[in-house]
Amino acid sequence: MNISRTASTQGLALYHAIWELVGVTFFDKSRLANWSSWEHKFDAQIDSEESALRCADEMLASLNDTYTERLIAPSTFVSPSSADDLPAAVEGNSRTPAAEKPADVMSALSPSKIGYLRISSFDREDVVELVQAAVEKIATCDGVILDLRGNSGGRMHQAMECCGFFLDQGLLATLKFRHEEGMKIRQYFLNEDQFFLTDEVHGAGNNDITTLPTDLYKRRAATLFGKPLVILLNRRTASASEMMICALVQNGIAGQVHMVGSAATAGKGIGQADYEITDKLKVRVTRCHWFAPGGEWLGDCGQTERNGIEPETLVDGDTGPEALKVAADELRKMLIGQEAADGSTNGSSHDASRDSSSDAPCAASTDSPSAATAIAQ
Repeated sequence: MNISRTASTQGLALYHAIWELVGVTFFDKSRLANWSSWEHKFDAQIDSEESALRCADEMLASLNDTYTERLIAPSTFVSPSSADDLPAAVEGNSRTPAAEKPADVMSALSPSKIGYLRISSFDREDVVELVQAAVEKIATCDGVILDLRGNSGGRMHQAMECCGFFLDQGLLATLKFRHEEGMKIRQYFLNEDQFFLTDEVHGAGNNDITTLPTDLYKRRAATLFGKPLVILLNRRTASASEMMICALVQNGIAGQVHMVGSAATAGKGIGQADYEITDKLKVRVTRCHWFAPGGEWLGDCGQTERNGIEPETLVDGDTGPEALKVAADELRKMLIGQEAADGSTNGSSHDASRDSSSDAPCAASTDSPSAATAIAQ
């Protein structure tokens, strides 16, 4: 048996599988202009799987895409992701086992009914259930601070479903990704009863559009709808969390949504999917671009373009408590304005307790002591 020849054949097959996968899934076709030249570029050099992977790394690097890469260690995989199951696609460059992570979701309620909800990541299948439990703890709040600082994204589908806690209806986001017949366009929506997504395949012709069956889901209760909302963000707020911000701001009630942060968000309007090549190897590919309800694209995290979300109130040098305190102050202003508007209509008077500084959440999690401290100041 010619072991060397077998190893070479296996290596070539592995390299070609990666080449073929990227060629049909990578979103930006302009970066694939010379992709055909890579198919047999290393045929004479590949004599093992190890050499195939080295050559594949060079091939992937030619795309100049930070996020398209091979994933080596199985321990880095959170869960399998189907090539055709974009909502479950996992984003990011590294993963920490769930047991080693701090709580991804927590909430707290102050005595004066300011709610605080932190979502650190959307990178777990049960994040919507965790958010629902956290929202229920602050359901009686008059207004809410949504903390998405440091949330680098995760599962787009789950992030969009979480919008249902804040919104009654509307278009949430539009995703575009490659399809064998052209372009596939996916849109996420909310109405009174459902959270749903629609898919259309656009072919080469202007009228060549195929509408696929709509995926319908029972929506989450809009527990926080109509309550003034302040969103905390920073430069590490990215991808799926940026999608959520766009949906909440552009579908929110005018004058009742405000953004506070230390810098613009990452501007990551792209999404990745993980594809299994072997039981020990996956390749992550930038497969889609996503757009805000108004059609804006946030860019590709500065690789060619960056259009991050700018905070309306800037807090320089925020280390955590500073921006949280500003957010609480902005929320109080919104609540006072809301009460004044209600008072002019109903003849009610302003509640002076709204100006109280004793605003520490009575249900503050021990993993976020700064939340209680900052809101109290």
